[in-house]
Amino acid sequence: MPGRASPGVVAPGLLFVAIVASVSAAGRTQVPAAVSRTTLVLSDLHMGRGRDASAAWHATEDFRWAVEFQEFLVVVDRDGKSAIDLVFNGDVFELAAASDRACGPDPELGCREGEAIEQLERILAAHRTELEAIGAFAKAGSNRVAFVPGDADAALLLPAVAQRLVRAIGAPPDRVEVLAKGFWVSRDGRLYAEHGHQLPWSGYRVEAWPTPFVTAKDGRRLRRSTGERLTTDLFRSLETKYPLVDNVAVLGAGLKRALGLDGSAASVLTPDLLRHLLFSTINWQQFRMELDDGDVEPPAWVVSDARAQGGAFLLSTVPDDDPIRPLLVASLTAPDLDRTVQALRDEEIVMLCDYRAAVRRARRRFEPLVTQFAPRGPAVTECPRTPDTRGGLFDYFWRSRDNGYLAYIDEVTTRLSPNASPTVFLLGHTHLADRAQDRANMISGGLLTIPMQGFSPTRKSLTPVVINGGAWQRTVTPVQLDRRLGDRPFSSLLPEDLAPCYSFLLIPPYADAPTPQVRYWRHTRTEGWGIAADCGGL
Repeated sequence: MPGRASPGVVAPGLLFVAIVASVSAAGRTQVPAAVSRTTLVLSDLHMGRGRDASAAWHATEDFRWAVEFQEFLVVVDRDGKSAIDLVFNGDVFELAAASDRACGPDPELGCREGEAIEQLERILAAHRTELEAIGAFAKAGSNRVAFVPGDADAALLLPAVAQRLVRAIGAPPDRVEVLAKGFWVSRDGRLYAEHGHQLPWSGYRVEAWPTPFVTAKDGRRLRRSTGERLTTDLFRSLETKYPLVDNVAVLGAGLKRALGLDGSAASVLTPDLLRHLLFSTINWQQFRMELDDGDVEPPAWVVSDARAQGGAFLLSTVPDDDPIRPLLVASLTAPDLDRTVQALRDEEIVMLCDYRAAVRRARRRFEPLVTQFAPRGPAVTECPRTPDTRGGLFDYFWRSRDNGYLAYIDEVTTRLSPNASPTVFLLGHTHLADRAQDRANMISGGLLTIPMQGFSPTRKSLTPVVINGGAWQRTVTPVQLDRRLGDRPFSSLLPEDLAPCYSFLLIPPYADAPTPQVRYWRHTRTEGWGIAADCGGL
């Protein structure tokens, strides 16, 4: 087996793989035209209110990196010879929580257009440097800039809000667009980018996307997702005490930590919030995925037996070292937990069982995890299996992930024009970038192992590839956070204390097929600022 390659490095065999991947589902070989442009995809900047009257950062402001961002755009413009498609893939602006109060009295509904413009104006004023940098980039050469709305900046779907943003950037209209359709597709139809919050299990999925509007008594308003409704006020209050609460990857992990530490949180944890936290922090990216399954199949969980456990099923799903567990035990009664389990759909129980089994395997094998928990932790039990699916031949635990992505990809492709046939799906939202991994694939009867980022939910083929670029933001995983904190309290760290390293997706010009790569804009004392394949131990 060849040695593991450095993250993001394209192996010589990848060109052959890319050619094979251009065979259509119907079996006809497509000969794609060469793409001479570079594509960059940045997600989750979360520009907010900036500084207060005393020139101190607002506690909720996460984007404090104007100079780094400005220099980044200059460098990538130079390297890409001003022929770049720059896609801001959602949550660029913190429009959902840019003020101290909700837009209206109905918790299910968000802002009206005028209210959203007021919030955008605050952000534009606070981030003039960044907007000017985007404008200068958009004017250079043949560069193009696209904004894909995410859950935090869904208000960009409102026409007047989108128009105000375009005017603020100040570039020619044909160079900057806000995509009301909710996604971006490359001109050759092979790259598809959207934020990622609309995946089936996401608590931030918004009904009727990309037209999430409701006509209320006082005018047309945005719908709010369950996640926004349950957590926006929590983030507002907790971020003043724990500035890193939403800088911890993966999404929701910092919130659980803050809730576990906060003495006033006992009355906050409700069955609805517990359910949201369970599914929002399920993160398949954290596992080592070398596709060592071969002919291994997923187990069949006995859903009825799992459901019959009632609240004990949920207690077994939350490991002993999960920061929310003490609060869960102290806050929710057995009837609360029983009702929560009975409300779960069968497929949700299967997902939790799949995830528990994956965690158990990772801990028993001491596999390197990049988020959520240390590899050596308390034992996690499996759900009951059917007798005929016990044993190592039934240890493929990513079936729920695969099925969810495949169903969503089918949903997406039905909305696209016949000329668009994406082979790469570019996502953000989780704040955690994908890593390189060895992928063993059977091609023309031979075994080829290559380093590849992202994954294919089809298991046996190379396409489609799903890849997450993380956040163009300073973030930290829980394991990294524990190492950095030592004996210091969680409340003592600021975003500025985190490593100066920002992830994004790079798709270089390609002759045959796109090869997406996670890259980092990072700073080291010896090299200064530059683009690298990892954070270099920062």
